[in-house]
Amino acid sequence: MKLLIIGMDGGHVDAFRRGWTPYMESLLTSGVQTEMNEDLVGRGWSKIITGEDGSKTGAIYDRPELNGTHEWSLRFKLDDIPGIGRETKTLWDKIGDRGYRVGIMNVPTAFPAPEVNGFFVSGGGGGGPVLQDPTEDLCYPRDIHSYLMEMGYIVDERLGSMIAEKGIYDADAFFQRLIRKNGKRAESFIELSQRFDIDFGFVVFKSSSNMAEFLLLPELKAAQSAGQNELSELTSAIKTYYEAFDGQVKHLCESFPDAEVLFVSDHGMAAREWSFNPNALLQEVGLQKPSRRNRGTFELVRFAKKLIPFSLRVAIRNNKNVKKAYESLVTFDSQGSQAFSTLIGDWRHGVYVNDDERFGGPVPASQKDTVQADIIDAISRHPEAIKHGVTASPRPNAGAQGSPHFPDVVLHVPDGYISSGDFNQSFRKFDMPPWPHEIASVTRGQLLCGKASNAMAVCVRGEWDPSLDAQDLTLIHHHALSRFPE
Repeated sequence: MKLLIIGMDGGHVDAFRRGWTPYMESLLTSGVQTEMNEDLVGRGWSKIITGEDGSKTGAIYDRPELNGTHEWSLRFKLDDIPGIGRETKTLWDKIGDRGYRVGIMNVPTAFPAPEVNGFFVSGGGGGGPVLQDPTEDLCYPRDIHSYLMEMGYIVDERLGSMIAEKGIYDADAFFQRLIRKNGKRAESFIELSQRFDIDFGFVVFKSSSNMAEFLLLPELKAAQSAGQNELSELTSAIKTYYEAFDGQVKHLCESFPDAEVLFVSDHGMAAREWSFNPNALLQEVGLQKPSRRNRGTFELVRFAKKLIPFSLRVAIRNNKNVKKAYESLVTFDSQGSQAFSTLIGDWRHGVYVNDDERFGGPVPASQKDTVQADIIDAISRHPEAIKHGVTASPRPNAGAQGSPHFPDVVLHVPDGYISSGDFNQSFRKFDMPPWPHEIASVTRGQLLCGKASNAMAVCVRGEWDPSLDAQDLTLIHHHALSRFPE
């Protein structure tokens, strides 16, 4: 193998400097780190896969349906990118077309498995399947399916599947399940890579890496506030997880001793410190009109969620119609507002001009640029935005070269700020629940942790291509491609 990319969803360099992962720490120390600053609007894995920004491809975390309403969706897969496979080619297609063999495993949003020069095992993400056992449509070639089944390969696990479906609330049992999943993934990747004699490998540890930091960072912050130095039950379980993961990464790297290795992630993670409501800010500057009726509906749904058991909430979320209705809730007057933001999830949220073409709003499409400039100017002058270090900029790749799904204004927000419509002010300090936490903490409705801009990009056993100057995750794509000349 010439190049191996090891991806960790939500991973960041500091996660491997706690003294729990000596092998990883030694590699990161010897490697060459590149600082990343992700906008957290575009999907990081899609940037790596396509080499293009989400403002061009439309690969973003939450997307408007563009049907003249404010209907919204969190579902996304690579096939949703216009021209994918033709004008926009994936990294594995480009390398495969140059005559090199590729092995791809668990890369998010790539499902079903495409035909490649080598092997491919699909991953979840973007509304993809949360399955324990692989199905044939997630495998290329199809005959590797039987091998994965014999290995006990686990496709994916999420908080919902582990808590609501399996009823795993014990921290040790929870993370032992993730350790087993990672071990099966590493073993399967090594075996298939050797069987297919691949030149380029790309394996991602998705939900396990994300969940570890999602649970750990708030716990560490709460412990610090309480002046606690001892390891809680939850922290001890996560420490054991990382110790096992260190050995699994070592097994991967030592199985391919001649390969250059890239450690990458799609974003970092940060414990919640502040809540931020972009819609409240837009109302304060006169660009959005509130709606009592819509706000009342939103509050009713929010109150009802608190009364429903977590397992039932997960089941309801799996209903496509209910999920769509929830994702499309607005708190503002859709006909009296010039601009709006959506507040779903733990990523960053830009601002959309409420134009007549995309959303049936009051702003003529011909005036989008004017309103966009008004939004940026208003935010740049807003005293609270200035105080909190929130800035705004016009979207990249506007016009015919860009995706209409992408927000018109990008908001640059410090890590630790999570968007929320649960209150009617632009900023509110978040009170972290007291230490110690437990697995069940995530069932109580509050996001304690969110995505952060510090994505990981470290090159080991090599140097970054000096001709590349990108400072976002498209760098990974172009660097990998440079290692496989035509």
